[in-house]
Order: sequence, then C-alpha cells, then structure tokens
Amino acid sequence: MEAPNQLEDFELLLDVSNSTAFQALAALVKSGDVGLEHAEAARQQYARIHEHLVRVMANEKALLDQAKALKRQLEEEESQAQEASEASIADQAGVIRKLREEAEAARAEVAVSQEGEAMRQLELSELQRQRSEIRARLEELEAQHQATLAPQRDALQSEVTALVAEARAGREREAAAQAELAALRERLDQLSQQAGGLAEARANEAVALEKAGVGPEKARRAADLLTNAVKSLRVQDSQTLGRLQERESQLTGYQAKVAQLEESQRSMQAAIEKGRIACEAKARAADDIIKDLEIARLEAENYAAERVSLEMEEEVRAGDVKREREVMTRKNLERDKALRKLKKAEAMLHYAQEQVPPLRASQEAAACELTVVQRQLGQAEAATTELKKDTDILINSFLKEEHKGEAHAALFKAGYAEIQALEAEVAALRREEAERLIVQRDLATQRDRIGRTAAEKTRALKETLETIALKQIVLQDLKRARKDTMSRVQDFQQLYDLVKNQRNKFVSLVGVASQSIAELKDKLKILGNELAILHNEEGEKEVLLQRARTGHTASQSDRDTLRQDLNKLIVQFRKRQDAVDEQISEIDKLNAVINGAEREMLRLRKEYEGAVEGRNYTGIMLIDRNDELCILYEKANIQEEVMRKGQIMLQRREDEIRMLKLEVAEMSRALGVVRALLPVIPGLDTDIALLQKQLLETRRQADQLSLQLESPANKSRWRRLEGKVADAEELAAKVAQLEERLNDKREVLLEKELILEEITSLSARLRSQAAEGRQDTLELAKRVNEYQSRLRALTRCMMATVSELSLYQATSLKLGAEKEKLDMDVVQAHQRLEAGEAPTADAEREWQRLQREQQMLADMREQAEEIYRIQEKQITSAPSQAEPRPNAYIPEDLGIPKPYGGFAPFKPSEPGSGMRHIRQPEPREIII
Repeated sequence: MEAPNQLEDFELLLDVSNSTAFQALAALVKSGDVGLEHAEAARQQYARIHEHLVRVMANEKALLDQAKALKRQLEEEESQAQEASEASIADQAGVIRKLREEAEAARAEVAVSQEGEAMRQLELSELQRQRSEIRARLEELEAQHQATLAPQRDALQSEVTALVAEARAGREREAAAQAELAALRERLDQLSQQAGGLAEARANEAVALEKAGVGPEKARRAADLLTNAVKSLRVQDSQTLGRLQERESQLTGYQAKVAQLEESQRSMQAAIEKGRIACEAKARAADDIIKDLEIARLEAENYAAERVSLEMEEEVRAGDVKREREVMTRKNLERDKALRKLKKAEAMLHYAQEQVPPLRASQEAAACELTVVQRQLGQAEAATTELKKDTDILINSFLKEEHKGEAHAALFKAGYAEIQALEAEVAALRREEAERLIVQRDLATQRDRIGRTAAEKTRALKETLETIALKQIVLQDLKRARKDTMSRVQDFQQLYDLVKNQRNKFVSLVGVASQSIAELKDKLKILGNELAILHNEEGEKEVLLQRARTGHTASQSDRDTLRQDLNKLIVQFRKRQDAVDEQISEIDKLNAVINGAEREMLRLRKEYEGAVEGRNYTGIMLIDRNDELCILYEKANIQEEVMRKGQIMLQRREDEIRMLKLEVAEMSRALGVVRALLPVIPGLDTDIALLQKQLLETRRQADQLSLQLESPANKSRWRRLEGKVADAEELAAKVAQLEERLNDKREVLLEKELILEEITSLSARLRSQAAEGRQDTLELAKRVNEYQSRLRALTRCMMATVSELSLYQATSLKLGAEKEKLDMDVVQAHQRLEAGEAPTADAEREWQRLQREQQMLADMREQAEEIYRIQEKQITSAPSQAEPRPNAYIPEDLGIPKPYGGFAPFKPSEPGSGMRHIRQPEPREIII
C-alpha cells in the first residue's frame, strides 16, 4: 500500500494548481488586496520554483534508486570477493580484509571531509548573501526615507507659504471692508439725520401752509422738492442698505474664510510639527541604522575572520584529504601487491595441485618397484639360507668324509674361507649401501632445507625492499606533512595578526562609541531645552487659540463637521493603511517562503552535484558491465515487446470472451423464460377463452347502453342544451377543419415514423459499428492517453517557459530600476562634489572616522612617549638588585613600547622543594 500512496503524493505534488500558495494568491486576488499582474507573476515564479523542486526530487529519487542498485551490486561483488577470499589462504584473506577496511575508513573520512567542506561553503555563501541583503536593505531604507520626506517637506513649506500669504491678504481685505463699513455707517447716520431734519421742516412748512393759506403754488413746489428730495434720500438709503448688506455678507464670508484659513494654518502647523517629529524620528532611525551598519560591518569583519579560519581549515582538510588519498593510493598499491601475491600463491597452489597426481603415480610405481625388490631380496635371502643349509650339510658330510682325503679338506677349507670372505664383503657392501642411502637422504633433506632457506631469504629480501620503498613513501609523506604544518603555522600567524588588528580596531571603536555617547548626551540636553521652549510656545498658542475661539464662535459648527469628515477620512485612511500593511506582511511572508524555497533549492542543487559526482565515480566502476547490460536491455526490450503484443491479443480475446459470455447469458435468460412459461400454457389458454367470453359480454352490454344513450325516446338519458344549434354549413366547415387537423396529425405521424425508421437503421448501423470497433477500443484509449500525456507535458513546458520569461522580465525591470537609482546616486554625488561636499554620507562618515582614528593614534603616541619618559625616569632612579619585570609591550602598528597598565602579566614564582614529589607532565605526541 505504501507505493500507491507515494505515487498519489507525488502526483499531488506535481499538481501545482491545488497548492496552498495558489489558493492564498486566489484569496488575495478575490479580496482585492493583490493585483492580477502581481498575482500572475507570483504564480509563475512559484510554478517555476515548484517545477524545479519536482525535477530535483525526481532526479534525487532516480539517483537514490541508482545508488541502491549500485549498492546491491557492490554488496554482491563484495560477497563474491569475500567468498573467493575465504576460499583462499587465511593470511592473504586477513590482509585483504584489513586493506578493504582501511580503504572504507579512508573513503568515509573523505566523504565526511567533503560534506563538511560543502556545509562550510553553504554557510559562507549564506552569510555573504545575508550581508548583501542587509546592505541593500539599508540603502533602500535610506533612499525611501529621503524620497518620502523631501516631497512632503517641500509641499508643506509651499502650502504654509501660500496659506500665510492668503491669510495676510484676507486680513487686508477684512480691514478694508471694516473701514468701508464704518464709512457707510457714518454716511447712513448723516443721511438719517438729514431725513429727520427734512421731515421736521416739511411738517413745519405744512403747518405754516395751513396757517397762512397763501402761496399754494410756492408751497406745492417746495413740497414737491421736498418729496423728491425725500424719495432720492430713500433711494440712496435703500442703495446704501443694500451695499451695507453686501459688505456685511462679504465680511461674513471673509471672516469664515479667515477662520478656515486660520484653521488650515493650525492644521498645517500641526502637520509641520508632525513632519518635524517624523524627521527627527527618521533621523534617529537613520542613526540607529548607521549603528546597525557599523555593527554589521563588525560582524562582516568577524565573518571575514571566520571565513579566513574556515579557509584555513578547508586547506587543512584539503591537505588531510590529499594525504588520505595518498594513503588510500598507497593502500591500494599494497592491496594490489597482496592480490598479486595471492594470485601467485594460488598459481603455485594450482601448479602444486597439478603436480600431485604424477607424483602420486610415481610414488605408487616406486612402491611397486620397492615391493618387487623386497620380494626379490626375500627370495635371495631364502636362497642364501638354503645354500647355508646345504653348506652345513656338506660340512657335516665333509667332516664325515674327512678321512677320505686331506686334499679335498684343504680345497674345501679354501672354498669355505672364500665363501665367508664373499659373505663378509656382501655384508660390508650392504652396510656401505645403507650408509650411502642414509647420507643421500641427509643430503636431500639438506638440499631442501637450503632451498627453503634461500627462498625465505629471497622473500625476506623482497619484503625488505618493499618495506624500504614504503618507508621512503612515508618519509615523503612526513616531509609533505611538515611542509603543510609550516604553511599552517604561517596561516595561523596571519590569523593572529588579523585578530590583533581587529582588537586594536575594537579599542578605537570603544573610544569612538564613548565620544558618540557624549555627543548624544549633549544632543539630549539641547532637545530638553527645545522641548521646554516648545512647551512655552504651546501655552502662548493655547491662549491665542482661546481668543480666536471666542472671536469665531460662528465657525465652530463648520469646523466640527469638517473634523467629523476628517475623522471619517482618517478612519478610512487607517483601514486602508492596515490593509496595505497586511498586504506588505503577506508579501514579506511570500518572499520568505520564496527565499526558503531558493535556499532549499541551493541545498538540493549541492546535494544533486554531490550525487552526480558519486554517480560519475560509480559509473567508472560500471564500465566493464555496460556491454552485458546493453545485451540484457535489448533482450528485455524484445521480451517486453512480445509481452505487450501478447497482452493486446489477450485483451482482445478477453473482450471476445466477455461478449460471448453476455450472449450466452442472454440466451440462457430467454431459454429460462421460455422454460418457465411451458407449464402455464394450458392455464393461459383457458384464461384467454374466459377473457374473450367476458369481452363479448362487455361489448354487448356496451352496445345496449349506447343504444339506450342514443335513443331519443329515453327522456331520462338526455337533456336540452342551451345555445345555438349549428346548421349544415357550420358543421361542414367544422368537419373540414377537423379533417385538416387529422391530415396534419397523420402527416406528422408519418414523418415521425420515417424518422423512427431512420433512427432505427442508424442505431442498428452504429450498433454494428460499435460491435466491430470494440477490438480497436484499447488501442484508441492508449493513443488518447498518450496524446493527453504529451499535451500535459507540452503544457508544463509552455508554463515553465512563460514563467522563465516573466522572471527574466521582472529581473530586467529590477535591474533597470537599480541602474536608474545608481545613475541618480552618481548625479547626486557629482553635485555634492561640485558643491565641495562629500559624494555620499557614508564617505563623509568614513572620513570623520579616519580623522578620529588619526587623532586617537596621535593621542596614543603622546601617551606612549609620556609613559616612556616616566619609565626612563624610574630606570634612572634608585638602583635595585631585583630582576626587572616587563611592564610594557611593543604593538605591531606603533613600533614603540606601550605599558600594560593595571593588568600586567603574572610572573609565577620558582617551584619549591615540595614539587619534587609531583610527577612531571608527559606531553602527548602529536600525530599528523
């Protein structure tokens, strides 16, 4: 069950459309937080990364499978070699096993060192990338702060200037309107006084006219004049009142506008204050960033030191790897020599085994000859015994017949003496032969012993020569190790110099930090004073604000409404800002995910490169078996082709069998139905007769009922219908209409019957075609599946190409923006150089730092000279017999003595007599 689950997981991994990142992007696009273009670019980039990840996983899986196969093959070969070595001599097997173990240990150490080197390289690249990211981020933040603050500051200054000018103009217009209003009021008072005087004069004249009764014409003209004058005065009064109302409305508008301008001025001042506070915050943030940058530079220097140490360690590891390789090469040579010795011993053993049968045959032949000789010797001894017996008999007979003649006795004694002499000679010869055989055996054993001794000496000579060669190789290795050790000592000396320079830099940085702390304290005092001044100004402005509020009560409602609108807009702005922050956080999260995927991709790439190197190394071992594998692959392909054709034929036969089974089942079902109906056929016949009889009776009853219904004599079966009785023409027209409808229905029925016949014929034809095409269904399905897989592969390739193009486009846009930014920085640097300033703030800070360092070095030199003078005075003072202790050291960068101060090095006392009971430490030997 695990393999299908793994396949399903792998297919789910391949389907990038159902991934969490795509779902999150779809949700962001749906909510409107992210644009379609950014979402599509993110999708393409994620798809490209995902495709690369899938490709790396597939390659890793293939490499793992290949490594497993190679491991199994290696284990088989090792088992075979082990069996062969067990069949050989025990000593040679022990040597080979020991060499193999040493080779495995060397390989393991090489692999561990390579992995450590790869990890250090990865860590170094990651640290460099982080440093570049921090530096780019700092530069980007500085540029953003400058870019965001500069236009706001300029816009606020321009708005403040415009508002001040507009407020001044409004005040001037207000003063002019007030002056004009006062003049018009004075004019109105004068006119009203004149009108009152004229009215009194008119009344007086009317009284006088009534009293006098004379001069009516004159009085009438005077009255007309007075009336016209009053009318003109009233017209002027109305005009003056209109102008006054206009001026008052204008004054009200000016006052409202002045209040609005003052309110906008106050808001602008508050905005300026906020901008100033933001600028100060940005400046503090910039100072923090500069401090972080300094810390980052220190960390970079630390990283550089670590990098140097890592490089040195890497060189040491490389030397170790080189030495291990040389040792492994030497071990391989020794193994080859041992294998050659083993082969020679096996050849000698084989030759000895081949020599055993003829030696055994010669031994058997010699045994047979020995048996024959022993048998002949026994026969000779028996014959000698018989001869002795005959001799004794003859002697006895001779002694009996001794008296027969002295001559015969003398002859017999001579013969007997000769026989004894011959027997003694034969016994001497036998003893001599036995001695010679013993000497011969001793010489043969001495010859074999001398030969073995010579062979041992020769082998010892060869082993001595080989040992001398190995000693020379070891001597060369020791010389090389000594050379590497000296180079490492030099590297450590350089590292010591670097650490010492860094310590001096840190000391200078401590001084710079203390100076910056003092400067910050001064700045804090200045800021406290400015804060008190701002508090005082705030009190004064509060008083002015209260006065302005008392003078402009009419504009409070408008201000409140505007504030409410402003609050609503601020709430909306905050909501939008929160949404923007959320989107930025989501983008940061996605960037973090993408960065993690890129780091994972780099790690997988490194692993893939290591696996490729391992594969190449194992591929060298598999060259001898490529021909056999090719032959086996060709045979396997032929067998697979045969099996595929056989499976296709089997599938066809199975389809035919399934169709035949269906036809057999259909025939069986029909046969079962027929067989089931056979027992009930007589009952069905009786039921049919009974039903036909009931049908006839029902029809006769229906005829009777219809006759009763249709008979007009039966008044209970009909009733008179109201309405018009149609005549013959209407009935004929209706019959014709019904006949037409009937004909239409018949035509429609004929058409449907024709369509049914065509459909039946077509369905029969299609059924026959389907029955004929069932054989090709499997091939068509396979071809369809193949086309679908090719289409999916082409779609993936196209998507990958599109994503790569979008990535290149985004990269080109980013590089273009960076180029424009760098061009702007270059232009600004030129402008600052032309103005006599530093090209950049970093350069200015670096120049100030260098100046501070130079000043610090000068102060340190003065202090060193002062201390040197003091020491000379102390030396030239009272004499002492005590051993002088060192109270100063000479730094590398100064070249003059520098006192230790209160932290002088400790000088141990001489060991006393109690130390003789303590064992001296034995330093361990350093093994390289």
